[in-house]
This record gives sequence, C-alpha cells and structure tokens, in this order.
Amino acid sequence: MTEQRIREELSKTLSQDPNNYSRIMELSSKLASFDKDNVRFSVDAGVIDRLGTELVARQETAVSELVKNSYDADALKVILKFEDSDSIGGTLFIEDDGLGMTKEQLVNGFMRISSTDKLRNPLSERYNRKRAGQKGIGRFAVQRLGEKLTITTQTLENDFALVLTINWNKYQGDVDLINITNKIITTPKRKEEGTILKIEGLKDRWTQAAIKRIYRYVSEIIQPFPLSELEENKNSSDEIIDPGFKTVFKKLDNNKSIIIADESKMIYDHALAEIDGWIDDKGLGIYSIKSELLGIEEYGEIGSDPDDMSIPFSQLKKVRFKAYYYIYNKGLIPKMHETNIKNLSKVSGGIRLYRNGFRVLPYGEPKNDWLKLDASANQRSFLPVHSNNNFFGFVELTDTEKVFNETSSREGLMENEALIQLQNFIYRTIMTSVIKVAEVRNVKIVSGQQKEGKLYEKIEVRIKDIAHTLEALDLELEKEEGSLQIKRKRRKKIQKLKKDIEQVAKLHKEETGKMLKEKSMLRVLSSVGITIGQFIHEVRDYVSSMESDVKFLLEKLRSDAVLTERLLILDKNITTFKSYTSYFDNVISQNVIRELIPIEIQNRAEYFWKSIHNDALKSDIKFEIPIRNGAYLYTRPMHPSEWSSILFNFYTNAKKAIKRTEKPGEIKIECGLSDNNIYLEFSDTGDGISEENEEKIFDEFFTTTSPNTLEEIDSSNEITGTGLGLKIVKDIVSSYKGSIQVVSPKEGFNTCIRVEIPKATDKELDDYGL
Repeated sequence: MTEQRIREELSKTLSQDPNNYSRIMELSSKLASFDKDNVRFSVDAGVIDRLGTELVARQETAVSELVKNSYDADALKVILKFEDSDSIGGTLFIEDDGLGMTKEQLVNGFMRISSTDKLRNPLSERYNRKRAGQKGIGRFAVQRLGEKLTITTQTLENDFALVLTINWNKYQGDVDLINITNKIITTPKRKEEGTILKIEGLKDRWTQAAIKRIYRYVSEIIQPFPLSELEENKNSSDEIIDPGFKTVFKKLDNNKSIIIADESKMIYDHALAEIDGWIDDKGLGIYSIKSELLGIEEYGEIGSDPDDMSIPFSQLKKVRFKAYYYIYNKGLIPKMHETNIKNLSKVSGGIRLYRNGFRVLPYGEPKNDWLKLDASANQRSFLPVHSNNNFFGFVELTDTEKVFNETSSREGLMENEALIQLQNFIYRTIMTSVIKVAEVRNVKIVSGQQKEGKLYEKIEVRIKDIAHTLEALDLELEKEEGSLQIKRKRRKKIQKLKKDIEQVAKLHKEETGKMLKEKSMLRVLSSVGITIGQFIHEVRDYVSSMESDVKFLLEKLRSDAVLTERLLILDKNITTFKSYTSYFDNVISQNVIRELIPIEIQNRAEYFWKSIHNDALKSDIKFEIPIRNGAYLYTRPMHPSEWSSILFNFYTNAKKAIKRTEKPGEIKIECGLSDNNIYLEFSDTGDGISEENEEKIFDEFFTTTSPNTLEEIDSSNEITGTGLGLKIVKDIVSSYKGSIQVVSPKEGFNTCIRVEIPKATDKELDDYGL
C-alpha cells in the first residue's frame, strides 16, 4: 500500500468511523514507516511469549509472582483454586480481597510493559507494605501459566467491576504488538473490592504435590498469617497496622473443593504444643503454652532479667511470635504425617523473622541458629529436645519506629540492644515451654534427674533458674566487646550460674545414688517375682499331668500298647517341663549378675521362642521363630533378665487373650532397626485391646483377669492378674529412654505391642567387645 493510499484510508476512517481506534492505530503505524528522517522502535507481538518463557521459567515462580501481586495490593487473603488441573488444560482462579484496580491502573499498570509504578511507589497504599512482586513480571507470569486470562477487578470508589479478557494466542510473531487489542467491559460488582484472575488452558499439570510445593515456596517469602489483630494507631496519622497476609490453596475436582494447603493443613494441626509470646504495653514479655494432647494451657511472664521477672524489655515493642513444637519418634505425631513433617523440618524448621510483614534473611534458614537452639541442644545441658528442627514458627516485628534495621548487605539485622533483647525473650519463652512439656510428660530435664519423688520436686525450680541464667549468658557472650556495665553483668551471671550448679550437684549427691540403687533393685526383684509367679502357674499344670500319667501307668501296667502311648505323652510333657525349668533357671541366674550389657534383641527373642514354642503348641497356638528385620540389633546396655520378664509378660497376656476367643491362635514376634532405635513387635490373635484400655494397660494395678473370690482362684485355670506386669515392663523400657505402646495390629492379628529401645552406640559395643 502506497503512502498516498494509506493517507486516504486514514482520512476516510477518521471521518466515517472515528471510534475504530484499532484501525486508526494500525494505519498511523504504517504511515509512520514512510518517515525518512526519523526511526522508531517497533515491538513484535511474539515478545510476550518469549519474555514469559525467559523471565518465568518455572510454574512455581509464575504463581508466586501473582500471589505477590495480591500482597502488594494490600490483600488480607488470597485463594488459589485449581480446577481439573491433573492434566494440561485446566483452569486456575486467583482471588484476593485487595484494593483492586481502577481503569487507569489497569491500562497504565498491568497493560503497560515495564511500568514504573512499583519503582515510584515502593510501599503499598493501605498498609505500607514493602513491595514483594518483581517490577512488571506479573503479566508474563500469567502468560507463562495459561492460554487465556480474564481479570475481574473492583475498587471501593467505583460501583462497578472491570472485566478484561486477554487471549495470549493472539500474541504471535510477525504482528505489531500495538495492533493487538483487548476489550475492557464493565459489569456489576461481585464484592466490595479485590481482584479475580481466571487463567484458562493451563500449560502445566498441577498435582497435589506441585500445589504443596508452591505453597511452601510462597510461605517462605511472605509472613504466613497475622499474629496481631487489626487495629488503628492512636497517633495523628491514624495509620492502620498491617494485619498480615494469608494464602489458601484449593483443588476442584468434580465440583468438589478440597483444601490442599494452608497454614494449618500443612503441619500446624499436628504440633504437640503451641507457644505464643508477645510484649505488653509495659514492655513485659507474656507467653502462653497450649497442648490439647497433654492437657496444658498455661500463661506466664518473662522479664528482661532472668532473676527479676518484673524488669521490662526496654527496646521491645509490638513484638509477637508463634512456635509449634514437635517431638519425633515418640508416638506424639500421627504416623501418616510424621515422616513428612520430619522431612520438612530439615529444610523449613526453625523460627523465621518477618519485619513489617516481609521476610528477613537469614533467620530461620537451614543451619542458621540465630536463637542458639541447636547450640543449646548439642551441649545437652537440658535433655528435652529443643533443636531448630523441633519447631516451626515465626516472629512478627511491627517496626514503624525502625528500632530494628537491616545491615547494608541486607543479610540480617544490625547487632544492637534491641536484637539481643529479642533473642533473649524468644529463647527463654521457648525453653520455659519445653521444660513445661517435659514436666507433664514426666521425662528428664537434666542428666541424672529422677522422674518422681522429692529429688524431682527440689530440682524443678533450680533447673528453670539455670535455664534462664544460661540463656542470658549465652546471648551476652555473643557480644564479645561490650561496656564495663555489660562485663560486670556477665560476671554476676557467671557467679550465679556456678552457685546454681553447685546446689544441683549437692542435691544429686544427697539423693541420686541411693535412689538409683533402690529403684534398680526393686525393678529387678519385681520382674523376677512376676516371672516366678507365672512359672509356678505353668508348673502346676505340668505336675498335674505327670502325676496323672504316673497313676495311669501304675493301674494299666499290664497293657503294653496303652503303656507305650502314655509313655510317649509323658516323655513329651517332661521335655517341655525341662525347657521351662532351663529357661527360668537362666532367668534366676541372670539376676545374680549386676552388670548391664548390650542385648542382641533377636537372639534374646529366639532363645525365648525355643523355650516356649512347645507350650504354645500344647495350647493350640501357632508360634513361628521370630522374624529378623536387620542385623546386629544390639540395644543400649540393659540387665539380661529384663527382656525375659518383658517377653514372658507379653506371652502370658497373649495366651489369656487367645483363650478367651475359644479358637486356635497365633503369636508373632518381629525385631528390627528404626532410625536409632531397636524395636520388637509382639502380635497375637486374641480378643484385642479396647481403645479406652490401650493406655490403661500400662497403669499399675490395672487388670481384666483378677478373680473376685479365693474359690475362683482355685477353680480357674487362668493366671491371676495383678495389674503390675505391663506397668513393670513400661518402667523397664522407660528407664532406658525407650517407648512402649499399642500400635495398629498387622493383617491377620488383633493386637500388636511395639517396644523401642535406643540402639547401642559404637563406643558401647567397643567397650563390651561386640
């Protein structure tokens, strides 16, 4: 088309169709190409596709940029819904309750490539959030994700919504970008304010695993959920405090909506305890510890000085933190979630820090120990687990007065008194909570401490004082160069620490030795007493059988055929009896030995089976040789007779349970290694354990087999239940830092009890020549 022809066509369009802006733009662009003296840049429409691919290579990055845009729009919440996304071609809805966009913002912001809006306005309009999204990358993120975009957006100022639809397939090569148009229409508002992105024709599959991945990716950047309540400052500017930002990821399948990921769905619902801390108006630290599982709900105060809880934190204001506490491998987390949470803790565990809603690195990154939790756990000053991997949490700083400032390199906050006080407050709150959980669980807090009795009551208060003193000392030593006042304070704390340790040592010296010896002896004697009781019962049956056989032989001596048959039966009974006597003779002999040695649990189980399986056959119980799942299954040093008591208790309980079914039964033992524990699982096909009794069976004097009268004892062939057997078994296991619990039965069985004992260390094996 010639220059003259273009001029004529442009003039005709302007006069006859003046609202056909697309045609006018197209003709104007063509006319400009005849300008001989000036050269202009032109943009090929295919640049949209190339930029989308190059700037946003990963699907996770694309979605995170759109979530950041919602954050920058001062949204409180954004919901992402993936519809029919298991295969390519699905739909993604991103809906937020942010400020929305006016037409001017939509045209000159979203539709303008390389917009300078975020450079000119680095803070958000309502909450003064530091902008999280990359400059102008949002539109390319949308193009990277799908074939078609529909934006529906509304603001408080307007009484209508704007709808813009973009078909990205129109942006192909060899077409001038300026000549592609997208229509904006107005519709009734769907809500007061906010934006909805509908992305159709998704270019990637979005499985549940991929959705969880993007949730974790986003949650690392933006504070996961608010701790402060929405409130207005009472200053003259009436500034509104940022209430935080929440993301929810859903999946729509067959019109059914399923929440895939939010802050509670991922991990928080399965925490053992929830720890909250905040600074009140007076500068005092307030904390709460809650645990539904352990029945804990406690509040307390934390002062700046461990020795005087009434002294406030002079530099801390508008500080809140939340931490979720987990203890692994103790049956305190549902099995189906424990592995995932444990693995996630390796990359996301610890306490992160958010300043004015935005992440401050490197706090909470893997191997970052800014609260000295790992250092404290490695020192073993306190035995309850409290490493970074045992926590998921974050600190929320609302720092409008800029008390906390980032370093010039943007790596962390400047080391000042405010940061030291913050570390002090959070560490001591966490340790107070950890100690409280340990107390309720009745586990040791320091090495050598007993779990009950007067020693525990005396030591409890002292341990807390030591915890606070150690923490304060640890934080102050971080600051190697300090004023004379700081050095004096340090020396004072060191002197107090020494006195506390001396007092604890004195308590140990007074009580520990005698109590340990007495308790160990009582446990051994109790286990032997129960073993002998069981033995006497079994011997009674065998003696009765042998007496009957002898009497029968005396009466029927003349019948050779019958005599031969009865002699065979007698021989079998005597053989079984000898196995029993040999087994119990060995048990009694072991009690003479006071030395603890590592026990190869499979060998111990096989020896037990060898002694007992004939009795099992006699009782119509199938009992195969124990199954070995692993080699070299040595427990930490134990008393040899203790496993005899454990196994015999399990066996006799299983016999009674099977007998109550009035059917043939089966017993199964499996041994193996799990993490750093040696385990033994004892299964039977008896009448099972009711859910309400699963925990009670380990309580003292709890039994379901006690007779009501002396006559019943004589007439019953059941072993009389004392309610002490499994209590002693639990005490044995717990004394070696092991665990025992009723677990889900294996296929074909009705009961399974699992015992775990820490495995022997290499040093322990070397010490015993194993």
